[in-house]
Amino acid sequence: MKEKDSIFSASMKSLSAYLSRIALAPQPKADLATLALVMEAHSRAIAFENFDVVMGKPISMAWLDVEKKLVEDNRGGYCWELNTLLQMALEEIGFTCTPLMCRVRWGKPDDTEEPNTTFTHFALKVDTDAGPFFADVGFSGVNSMAPVNLAIGEVPQSLPEGQFRVVKSKHWDFHVLELLIQGEWKPLYEWRDEKAPLIDQECSNWFSCTYPSARFTSQFFTCRIIGDERHHILNHEYVVRRGHGVDKQVTTEKIHDKARLLELIDTVFGVKLVKTEGIDRYLVKL
Repeated sequence: MKEKDSIFSASMKSLSAYLSRIALAPQPKADLATLALVMEAHSRAIAFENFDVVMGKPISMAWLDVEKKLVEDNRGGYCWELNTLLQMALEEIGFTCTPLMCRVRWGKPDDTEEPNTTFTHFALKVDTDAGPFFADVGFSGVNSMAPVNLAIGEVPQSLPEGQFRVVKSKHWDFHVLELLIQGEWKPLYEWRDEKAPLIDQECSNWFSCTYPSARFTSQFFTCRIIGDERHHILNHEYVVRRGHGVDKQVTTEKIHDKARLLELIDTVFGVKLVKTEGIDRYLVKL
């Protein structure tokens, strides 16, 4: 493994502790089957959450900090942490990973001349015995928890979270991951097939956790996959979604107080917070 920047460890502290955290038996082979098992187990065990950002705490991408928070302290995190932890574990198993910086397109207006979003998402290209695959455990409600095949062009792929495909972007040499929703392909995010330098990762992470109008400094959000359901909280609303497209079933609950919010964070999302000051500042008081 190549030497990393000083804040990035050469290896994770304990692969066995990570595998225990995601309730997965040791899988020593660096193959596609193992990648799929790790991604699904990670997605189910570790919640997507921006609680530290909401409480005004900057997010560290230093490998030891990420591992301590998400593994030892039983916390969740957002994409810069979740996919950093995934990269650490996969490389420890023996995979070769290429970090990719992505422009979010989900829910964004179309841009005809040049991109209107910056690199606020982070994912991985992983080399396997079956070719290169896209791995992402950090896009909350709509990403695939299974590897996405990068070698089959625009062919739709039937994955646990729905129909996905990778197509060429209209922005130079970028690629776009799309999800089929009610018969229409919707873009999630786009990336260039090149390794993201560590300094660029750090800068984009800093923007994501400090810029006043960035999504995760201006909203409270958490998400976790449980069984065949996606559970998430956005500000004051708790949503449970089962299924996809026209067949999906959705239930919602308005969260009116901090006690209920903390109960959900603990029992549904599996996060036990030590400090909770300001955690409820996006709730609507009725």
